Amino acid sequence: MNSRALFKSIILLLIFISITNFSVADEPQIVGITPLSLILVSTKNSAPANVISLNNSTISAEITGRALNIYAEVGEVVKKDQKLVSLDCRSYTLAKKQADAALKVAKAQLDLAKKELIRNQRLIKKGTIPRELFDRTEANQQTALADIEVKKAVIETSNLAIDRCTIRAPFAGQITQRMIQNGQLVVAGTPLFQLMQSDKMEITSKLSPADIKKLADTSKLEFVAGDTRFKAQLRSVIQTIDQASRTQEVRLSLPATETIAAGLSGRIEWNDKSKKLPTEYIQRRNGNLGVMIAEDIVEGTGKARFIPLKNAIEGQPAEIELPANTAIINKNQFRIADGQTIQIQK
Repeated sequence: MNSRALFKSIILLLIFISITNFSVADEPQIVGITPLSLILVSTKNSAPANVISLNNSTISAEITGRALNIYAEVGEVVKKDQKLVSLDCRSYTLAKKQADAALKVAKAQLDLAKKELIRNQRLIKKGTIPRELFDRTEANQQTALADIEVKKAVIETSNLAIDRCTIRAPFAGQITQRMIQNGQLVVAGTPLFQLMQSDKMEITSKLSPADIKKLADTSKLEFVAGDTRFKAQLRSVIQTIDQASRTQEVRLSLPATETIAAGLSGRIEWNDKSKKLPTEYIQRRNGNLGVMIAEDIVEGTGKARFIPLKNAIEGQPAEIELPANTAIINKNQFRIADGQTIQIQK
């Protein structure tokens, strides 16, 4: 008898819980709302940025030779065409002498070919030599002329090699790394120095297309590194959008009077005239960032609707193209579903 009573009690309890849950689930979710115009904020935009040098080149050897003298050290600021390294150039000097001698021989052969051609021109008119011999004399002169051009090219190549025995700075900058040692045998392509152009610095950053448009309209743009601020100016926008981040690279120039280190990390900051939706109202639904609003409100009851925001970036205030009187849900906005019936809290 006690077992039957206990069983009936359990059945009644389960029925009560089911009825209670059904009624709770069927009830509209209570939310709070606020007009869009009351929560929009003015923002100062910022984005990560880095300082880069427009020229940061590895200076390499172009010929084979042994390093005799090194004229620059790490940290030294060098001028354009300043000597950096001199290589043993004796083999190239000897090759130049051989080329000069070969040119003299070629010129002598040309003189002989010219004299033979002049003599055979007289003889061919008299008919004392066959035409074949005259043609061969003409060909010898043309061959001698071509040989002289070859010898001149060899001399130019030798002069170029001799000039490359001295490695010079292609531009003014600072030596940031030295890879060459005195007495080291180097071949063409061996790295010798890392040279950074210290007076040609730019700032690079990645922004959304919407931010780039505002960046171009702003009157105040700065690069901030720690407590230091530098005035900057938009120089160029790279017309390629990264498919993963949906951003574009921008390049900013600094005043010529500013001295700044390459590789310095910081942020670019600029004023935004437009007002944006604060981050606490932005949520992600089905891979999209957006805001939950209340619509079709009649006597305190309405429908929740999720509105995706174009160009929204995670963790940043976003632009919103909705009327100023739009009812933004500001309470329980993360608990309700798109299209769910809601009860407006008084």
